[in-house]
Amino acid sequence: MTSAQLHAHKGLDSNGHNDSGSSSPPNGPVVGIPRGLLYFHYQPLWATFLSELGVKVLVSQPTDRAHLETAQSLTRSDLCLPVKVFLEHVRRLKDQVDWLLLPRVTSVSPDAFMCPKVLGLTDMVRNVFPSLPGLLDPKINAKPPKPLGFSEACSWVGRHFTNNSTQLNNAWSAAAEAQAEFSRRMLTSSLEEAIRPWDNGFNQNRNQPAIEAEYRVALIGRPYITFDNALSHGLLDLLKRHRVHFVTPEQVSPEAKEKQSLRLPKKVYWQLGRDLVAAAMFYMERPDVDGIINVSSFGCGQDSFTSVLVEHYVSKHSNKPILNLVLDEHTADTGLNTRVEAFLDMMEQRRKNGFPGTRVRRDKNAEPSGTAYIVKQPESRQMHLTIPHMGHLHLGYKQVLENLGVKITTPPRPDKEALMLGTRYSPECACLPFKLNLGNMIQALNQGATDIIMPGGFGPCRFGYYSVVQEQILRDLGYRFRMGRADDPDSLRDMLATIKMIADLKSKWDSYKVFFFILHRLALVDQAIQRAHRLRPRELERRSTDRVLRRSLRIIEKTRRFRDLWQAKRRVRRQFDAVAIDRRRPVVRVAIVGEIFMVLENYANMNVEARLGEMGVEIHRSVWLSDWLNDRFRFKPFRRNQFRWALRQAQPYLRDPSGGESVKTVGKSVHFARKGFDGIVHLMPFTCMPELVAQTILSRVSSDFKIPVLTLPFDEHTSTGAVQTRLEAFVDLIKRRR
Repeated sequence: MTSAQLHAHKGLDSNGHNDSGSSSPPNGPVVGIPRGLLYFHYQPLWATFLSELGVKVLVSQPTDRAHLETAQSLTRSDLCLPVKVFLEHVRRLKDQVDWLLLPRVTSVSPDAFMCPKVLGLTDMVRNVFPSLPGLLDPKINAKPPKPLGFSEACSWVGRHFTNNSTQLNNAWSAAAEAQAEFSRRMLTSSLEEAIRPWDNGFNQNRNQPAIEAEYRVALIGRPYITFDNALSHGLLDLLKRHRVHFVTPEQVSPEAKEKQSLRLPKKVYWQLGRDLVAAAMFYMERPDVDGIINVSSFGCGQDSFTSVLVEHYVSKHSNKPILNLVLDEHTADTGLNTRVEAFLDMMEQRRKNGFPGTRVRRDKNAEPSGTAYIVKQPESRQMHLTIPHMGHLHLGYKQVLENLGVKITTPPRPDKEALMLGTRYSPECACLPFKLNLGNMIQALNQGATDIIMPGGFGPCRFGYYSVVQEQILRDLGYRFRMGRADDPDSLRDMLATIKMIADLKSKWDSYKVFFFILHRLALVDQAIQRAHRLRPRELERRSTDRVLRRSLRIIEKTRRFRDLWQAKRRVRRQFDAVAIDRRRPVVRVAIVGEIFMVLENYANMNVEARLGEMGVEIHRSVWLSDWLNDRFRFKPFRRNQFRWALRQAQPYLRDPSGGESVKTVGKSVHFARKGFDGIVHLMPFTCMPELVAQTILSRVSSDFKIPVLTLPFDEHTSTGAVQTRLEAFVDLIKRRR
């Protein structure tokens, strides 16, 4: 297909301008497409389809450095720079068009997700900008049972402009052909040759004469960073000036990427992240590639894991040098140039020393297929089990399993040592729960544990991939252990099989009784904590509620049978009834919302609940461990499903789930605001992708309901003094408003 034919498909003029179509009526509708995120993936499809319908397409102008600064002011949330820049493109485009094209892309493959921030992108745009033109937000979700692909999405969009089925079908055929041609060009042509016919704004200032390349480097990064001159800080031009020919993940065929993905112990379930890791593994074995540059954005949740995978496999299975570049708005061009020069000097020196980076090195213990980096497992089959902490989860299972003869080591509750160990060996931008879990694992292995049980899943939150990265880190540290990964934690069958295996039970019915006994113990623990939240701000003797709570948890922990739970429940009730309180004392009601680990784990959130209680605040949690488990296993069948209920509450603000607890954070915040609560405290790990979506939307909830919202992001650098000061100021603000 010639360039002229491509322009005709898009309805562009002969110069390739994508802000007008020759076949569009003078006063016809104008659809705006922001130049960011998935733009460089699917622009040919959307531009062609709309132009074939006679719709004028207006694409925002390329990002420049000034936009990086103004993007910071659009939201107070800690979103990564590419998402903020996308919002800036929307800001510049929204008043110039009749419609904005903002597809809700959940997945384009049945076994993968997009990033949670892409999942929540349309909702974030709706909440950041109070005034918008019409939104074209078709759903694209390749997952069964009702997959919705691009053909259905185009049909839905097209119905806004015509009901002529023949015209819609012809437009879809042209769009599919254009997208296929774009994919072929990306595989076989240079980057400029592939993109220029579709985007005349791409590479506008890069008309340097061709220079013979001295190095061939694989540039591993998302197109919305590497292809954007401002976001990449001119990285493509910089490489060309240094006589570097680069190849990208888009130049690797889908079949080759799939083959490489099968070598991983578990497929990466983020579509773009999977492509990056697979491409790096592909290029590390290519003799014509001298080195690899891995490009990521600071604060990107996916990259905190995928960059570790790229570095691990390249360093373990090849001699190729690798350079990790983490970019943000503070990146200095001089520093970037210095790092690239040092990388090229290293490649040159390796050439002189006879290590050109073309020879693949296999570990002698690796399987012939190269599927894993193998460390010998413990020789003994005797299980010595450990499970990382999350709140009071250990009270549910530890004593029960020990009574069944299981040798289990519970690491110390998350503490300074666990945080230090986890931070030392974790990826820099991994979330705090990951680091505390890893620290717990190291503590338990040092105490003799040989088996780790870690739940998993298949996205879109990072939690489902914790165990893979944690196992890789621990094996690289030299630990010998067995990792039990429960990749379908919602499956009752899998949970019962796990209990049966751990406790060496004889029947499925035995494991059923044990598992549901654990669940009911956890429900009783939650009831005791909930009672403490009501009493703490009203207690007459300071810390008396905390002492009663500790005694109550010990009573629950000693239960051995279902009938013991009824006796424990009565004893716990009597314990709390004995706490002296002032029923007339005025208290303020504050809701705690956020990511489940941060809400449940007191060390991680620096005892926010106790601190607020001592300030005269009655706490109401949005997330309880027993509710989370009941949504999955229905051991309390008459209690409503919290997730589905929260999704209905969130509908005005968050219409589609974005992973993790984002639905409950937004939905229950709306519920608490409607109930007249005095404030909301939002707890989240720094860089948590689903909670960043929720944080962005909570600003609108706060404005609409006139309710103060305090977001507290936590990482290893958060200080107790800062948290205490912010809580005191927040409570003081609430009391002044009353």
